[in-house]
Amino acid sequence: MVDQTISPSTLSGPPVSRWWGCFPDLRRDTLGFLLQCQAYGDVVKLPMGLVVELLLRQRDAAMYVLNHPADVKHVLVTNQDNYTKAPVAPAESRIFGQGVLHTEGDIHHRQRRLFLPFFHGNHVTAYAGLITDKARELMGRWHDGTRVNIEQEMAHLTLSIIWRLLFGQDVRSESDTIRDAIAAGQRLIKLQYDSLLASIIPLWVPIPRHRRFTRSFRVIEERIFRLIRERRMASEPHDDVLSLLLSATDAEGRPLSDEEIRDELMTFLLAGHETTANALTWTWLLLSQFQSARERLTRELIEVLGDRLPTAADVPRLRYLKMIWNESLRLYPPAWTLHTRLAHTQDRLPSGAVLPPHAWVFVSPWTLHRNPRWFPDPHRFDPERFSEEAQRTRPPFSYIPFGAGGRRCLGESFAELEGLLILATIASAVCLRQVDGQTIQPDPVMTLRPNIPVQMVVQRMRFPTSDPAMT
Repeated sequence: MVDQTISPSTLSGPPVSRWWGCFPDLRRDTLGFLLQCQAYGDVVKLPMGLVVELLLRQRDAAMYVLNHPADVKHVLVTNQDNYTKAPVAPAESRIFGQGVLHTEGDIHHRQRRLFLPFFHGNHVTAYAGLITDKARELMGRWHDGTRVNIEQEMAHLTLSIIWRLLFGQDVRSESDTIRDAIAAGQRLIKLQYDSLLASIIPLWVPIPRHRRFTRSFRVIEERIFRLIRERRMASEPHDDVLSLLLSATDAEGRPLSDEEIRDELMTFLLAGHETTANALTWTWLLLSQFQSARERLTRELIEVLGDRLPTAADVPRLRYLKMIWNESLRLYPPAWTLHTRLAHTQDRLPSGAVLPPHAWVFVSPWTLHRNPRWFPDPHRFDPERFSEEAQRTRPPFSYIPFGAGGRRCLGESFAELEGLLILATIASAVCLRQVDGQTIQPDPVMTLRPNIPVQMVVQRMRFPTSDPAMT
C-alpha cells in the first residue's frame, strides 16, 4: 500500500484491443488473464474499448480490478453505499428476477432480514440429520469399484437437500430437468458476459440457444408456481422456506405475490446447491491427488466419529476437515467473481488509486486467493494455510469465498455445515480416486465448474463400521 494519490489516467494494465477493450482477452482465457493482471499493481485498469464507450456514451470507460484486500474492504464494506451492482446478463436477470441476489437498497435489506434467521443458528443445525441421511442414501447406491461422475453425484445430492429445505418434499423426477436447465443457463450467461453481441440480442429473439434456455427454465418455473398454488390452498403447517415466503409481507404489509416468491425460490434453488456441489467436487479431486492430506483426514474422522455418522456438534472438532474445506474454497472458489460494482461518485481507495465516477469495479476471489503476497506458492494445495496461527498472518478480506459486506452470502453458514457434513459422512466410508488420464481445468461460467466430467472410482474404507448403509 502507498500513501499517495494515483489518478485514473496513470493506472495501468495489460495491453488490450483499442476497439474491443479487455473483452477478447477475458473471453479467451478469463482466469489466466485475471492472474496476469496481478503484475500491474493493486488497482488494474482494463479499458472496455471504443465500441463500449460509444454504447455507454462514456469516455475512457474501464473496469478496475482490485488486487489489495484493503481496497476490497473499502468498496464492499467501508464505502459500500457509493457502489451499486452493474447491469447483469439478460439470462441472469431472467433467472433470478428481483430475488435477494439482485435487489439493492431498502428492498435488499428487508429481504436479508427476512431470510437471515432461516439460514443461521438453530435453524441451520436442525438440518444436520437431513444432510447426513441424504449423503448416506447416496452412498447406498455406490459399490466398491463403482465409477462415478462426482460432480453430477454431488449436484444431485445438494439439490435433494435444498429442495427439501425449500419445499418440504423430495425432488424426485425434477432433478435431471433442473440440472439440464442450470447447464443451459450457465452457458448462455457466460456467452452474454463474454460477447457484446450476445448480450444485446433480446431473449425473445428465437435463436436456438434462446429457445433451449427458455424451454428449460419454463419447466422449473411451472413446477415452482404449481407448488406455490398448492401450498396456498393447503391447511397444514410446514417448516420450509416456501411457508416463510407465503407468510411474509412487503414494506406496505401486503403478502408477497407469486412472482416475488418465485424469484426468491429460484435464487435459493440455484445458488443453494450449485456452489456447494462445485466446492465438494473440487475438494474430492484435491483429496484424491494429495494422499497425505487424505490420510490425516481419515485419522481425524476415526478419532472424532468412530463408526457413527457426524452431527452438527462434531463439526467444531473436525478441525483438519475445516482446513481442507477452506483451502479448497481458496483454490477453487465457486463464486470466482463478485458482481461488478458501479461507482456513483469519485472515490479514493486506501491504495491511493482514485476511481472516477461510473467506474466499473471488479472484485474476484479467484485472484485474491491466488495472490502470492497473501498466499505464498499460491497454486499449491496446503490446508495448513488455515491453521489458526497462519490465518492471523493474513490481512482481512484476502480470503472472501462467500463475498463480504452487505451482500455477503446469506447461506454461508448452511453451505459450510452442509459441505463439512457431506465430506465427513462420505470420507468416513469411502475413498474417491480420480480416474487416470483426466486433465481437469476450472471453467468460469456462472460458478467455477470443472471443464469436463470428473470421473472417480469408489473404494471402500478398510476399517469396520456398524452402519449397514456403509458396508
